[in-house]
Amino acid sequence: MSYITREDGVRFIIPSYRDVLVVKKTSLLKREILLLSSNYGEYIALQKKSATQYEIAFSPDPGALLGETVWQYFKRPRDLIYCEVIPNTSEAILVIVKSGSVYLDGSFPIDSIPEELVIFQTQQNQFDIYIYGDVPISQTPTEGKFSFDASSVKSFTILDKPVFPTLPTVKAFQLQLVDVVLKAQGIGVLPLKQITLAVLILGLAWLGWEYMSSHKKEIALPQAFVGVVNPDQVYINKLTSPNPADQIQEIVNDIALFFTIPGWNPYSFVYAAEKKGGFNVLVRSLGARTNLLYDWATKNQITVDLRPDGFYLMGKFTSGNRPPPSTIYKLDSVIANIIDRISYIIPGNPISISSYINQGRYLETQVSITFENLSPTILNAVGQQLKLLPLILSKVDVNVANGSITGSIVLTALGN
Repeated sequence: MSYITREDGVRFIIPSYRDVLVVKKTSLLKREILLLSSNYGEYIALQKKSATQYEIAFSPDPGALLGETVWQYFKRPRDLIYCEVIPNTSEAILVIVKSGSVYLDGSFPIDSIPEELVIFQTQQNQFDIYIYGDVPISQTPTEGKFSFDASSVKSFTILDKPVFPTLPTVKAFQLQLVDVVLKAQGIGVLPLKQITLAVLILGLAWLGWEYMSSHKKEIALPQAFVGVVNPDQVYINKLTSPNPADQIQEIVNDIALFFTIPGWNPYSFVYAAEKKGGFNVLVRSLGARTNLLYDWATKNQITVDLRPDGFYLMGKFTSGNRPPPSTIYKLDSVIANIIDRISYIIPGNPISISSYINQGRYLETQVSITFENLSPTILNAVGQQLKLLPLILSKVDVNVANGSITGSIVLTALGN
């Protein structure tokens, strides 16, 4: 049976198929969901776990997911076993959650439940266990019942009353028709928000260019003659470097890439220009073995570095150099442009400016932009605001959690 109907008519679904989908493009995600739906049912529940990961369940019937609803009721423990006898039957409801994902849920003959649990005797888990009624699970070794080793039990609770008859449903765990879910989550539909943001960025870039053109130094940089050293060559060399907008876009793409590591997630990302455009990414295991990490790194031409605080991924950026500049802008105008442009993306006062340093033919200063809980799309939009300005990306230091990014960008601004 693919569902259990409660006495009040509420239907709890046991999905025909569950999976975690890892994708980079929503168009590919839609295609994969539709393909799976044709085999496993037209009703789905879709949860976004990270920038590139979606947890999905399929069923031929509508209703509320049984396992996820029980897991939500017990405050989402990492490992959970819930077992409740169904009155006037020889069956019991069993839900098993492992590492934050539903491993098994449904209605089972009571005498078959120990067979479903025996696999966990050889695994390292810390289960929160909840039971109600005469089910074949006990806290201590008891004849005719299954018991876990004490090291596998975080807590063991014998409930005073059953949970299932009054189990509240959760909107997020309701299965709906595929087309409805995809439309609600903006998958495979025209991305109006992103298009609006892109138009805004282009408009701001054009306004910034107009503003910079009206405030630029009237005298163009002198051209170097054969045998003559250009006095502005240091300035030219510094700005004949990768564009910060391109580098930040590459950082956003790389963060998404690191979420494709099987069983591993990125935790912190550091890019430092003094390391010749190199990045260091601290990754943490979700329970997977290290061979998956090393295989993935080899495939993507990234180095794995084991340090006392964990595993780091190391690599180089590939952004090419921009054309040499032909104009020195006023540094005050450069700073004003940065403040104005970033204010459209990040509210408040996220920018700090250091003292100007006189380099002879030009001035330079350090600009820091701090931010909290930005989506990858918005972080990329921040980078695009820097595209036409005389800036050098010095350092990016961010933490990644639940698909959002918190940290700082440090730039060097040059001008007259």
